[in-house]
Amino acid sequence: MLDVRVSEDTDIDALVAFVERLASAGRGGAAPRTAAARITGDVRAGRVPAGLRTLSTALGAAAPPRPEEDPAHPSTLLGVVAEEPLVVLSDTSPGELARALAELTGYGMRVLLTGAPAERVAAVHDALPASVAGRVATSFPELPVPELQRLRRLLARVGADRTARRGQQLPDVDGMPDPADVAGCCERAGRVVAGAETGEARIVPGLLRDLDADRRGAVTQVARCVLRSLETIAAAPDADRLREVVGRLVHQGLRAEFEALQGHSARQRDDRARYAAGPAIEIVEPLPQGGADVIRRYLDFLDSGGRTRSYFRPQEQKDAEPHLRRFRVAGEAPQNHDHVVAIVHHLDLTRRDDEIARLCSMLGLPIPRDPSELPALTDTLDRVAATARSVGALRHDVLFLQQDSPVSVPDLAAAERVARAIVDYDEHGDPAEAADELERLAATCADRVPDGARAPEHEAVVAALRAHDPQAYTDACEELDRARREVADRDELDRLLGELAGTHPQLAETWAADAGRGVPGFGLVVSEPVDDVLGTLPPADTADLVVVLGAGAMQADGLLLTAAAPRMLAVVGDEPRAASSGTTLLEVLNQASARFLRGTGDRTAAVRPDPAVPVVPPLSSVPAARTAAEAPEVPVAVPAQAGPVTAHEAVETPVPAPRPAPRGSDTAPRDDEPSRPSTPSAMAPGPRPAVTGGRED
Repeated sequence: MLDVRVSEDTDIDALVAFVERLASAGRGGAAPRTAAARITGDVRAGRVPAGLRTLSTALGAAAPPRPEEDPAHPSTLLGVVAEEPLVVLSDTSPGELARALAELTGYGMRVLLTGAPAERVAAVHDALPASVAGRVATSFPELPVPELQRLRRLLARVGADRTARRGQQLPDVDGMPDPADVAGCCERAGRVVAGAETGEARIVPGLLRDLDADRRGAVTQVARCVLRSLETIAAAPDADRLREVVGRLVHQGLRAEFEALQGHSARQRDDRARYAAGPAIEIVEPLPQGGADVIRRYLDFLDSGGRTRSYFRPQEQKDAEPHLRRFRVAGEAPQNHDHVVAIVHHLDLTRRDDEIARLCSMLGLPIPRDPSELPALTDTLDRVAATARSVGALRHDVLFLQQDSPVSVPDLAAAERVARAIVDYDEHGDPAEAADELERLAATCADRVPDGARAPEHEAVVAALRAHDPQAYTDACEELDRARREVADRDELDRLLGELAGTHPQLAETWAADAGRGVPGFGLVVSEPVDDVLGTLPPADTADLVVVLGAGAMQADGLLLTAAAPRMLAVVGDEPRAASSGTTLLEVLNQASARFLRGTGDRTAAVRPDPAVPVVPPLSSVPAARTAAEAPEVPVAVPAQAGPVTAHEAVETPVPAPRPAPRGSDTAPRDDEPSRPSTPSAMAPGPRPAVTGGRED
């Protein structure tokens, strides 16, 4: 749409004065006065008609240079009207003009045909081809301009296939599954837990599905404990041996030995720490078999109140002394009770070390090489025990998930698979349940429209849900939205065509047929008398082109018709020419650098100045008033049978050629180019006078 706002450098008062000059430069009458009042009101309200603004701008500026036309490819009227807002056409027949107007309507041009005399308008109207009879009307549609624009856009976009979806129903957007939810459900349905694709873990989700929330939460907690314990063991250097020990413990193998090792290692760790600060014990000679028991009995004798004697020694003392002499306590021979206690502790630690080494060998665990490795051994045993307990609890819980539960955990690997399946179910849900949910969504979507009435886009949505394809579902939803918009546009198009058919049934039928044939535009031709057009100017954007017949006989007030459309085509025929006063319609268009064309059969070419035809407009676009006696004689071309005539007589003057610029100037055209005025017209809106010191200069 053309911008009809007043440009920043245009003075409203100047435009109003320009309109008043146009209205006063003519025959007068009620119609021009009404048009001038209407235009003046629009200008003051900031709604400058596009055609009037184009005319005033062209009159107030020097003519722009025009590119040289290729003689082999002369311009057509359609091309010129598309590029030029002001065009003068001469030497054309009603039939040729009618064919040109028919071509313009095929490209969407809304043509207002007017002018004088009425017989000429009727001749062009009657010469319009029968193929465009449906685009010919006596008035413009009564639809509001925005709705008419919407109608034409809808015809261009959906008019060709507006019956393609007859009988189809589209589901409402409300209630359609959200693409993000569908994507999450598809991900859950397609998930496969590592190790759970075979074996016992495959049936775990089905068992958990029927459990109540509390029972399922307890089983899940045990499974998490199993996985944490196994992860802790996996971080140890000898993880494989520890997993083997756990497996044995789960199946009750070597449990007594493991528990004994766990107790001995913890006690040995504590005793080693407790006696680390005691006196050093050195063995001078190895003890014979049973020697350690003799020393322990002697310590029990002393602890029970017995005394050491030099004479008449007790039997316990006699038996222990040979064995005690084999030790040195802090470098000395044992002499008192404390020394005996230190030796007994040393014997106990040594015996426990041997037992720990034996049990570690039996369980396949590394033997501590020194007391510093005892804490690590104790921690490892605790982790193994915790893992075994959690795995045992999981085996029990899974085995009794249901009374007829077929799940068994024969080894540690199976326990780990089952635990991962349980935790995965808790975190991500059941894949089978997600698949059932997608099937339910697909069935719900399909049931929203009866069979046989579904659109292809709707079928694609259902198929994507059943195929568990989130991207296909998203694409199908987008296509379904596009189909909804298409149906909404089709319904709106039918409504607007119905409203148009109420006043212009033939036009509505023709536009609908044009849309089906792929005609590029939806135009029409409306013929109205000049006074009717000026008396009731159509709203902005109602017409695209106003065609003025008999323009050669009109004064400047005919240019008020530029307010009816953004473009004007002034058609000059054999009508008597208006007396040259510098303010005829053709002279003003010449000053506005209008494009001059001459009819040439089926095509129109740019007019070039004919040296045999004199330039009619005077040098001044608005000359001073002169009387008939003062007017010089101007030779004109007349038929051979006519006598010599002058400009004082009513003769048929030719169409004025564009006025040339002075020779020698930079803007002077070449001999083979059309000339254009190089100075602004006096009819143009004048600039706002400069004000200095509160007075006009």
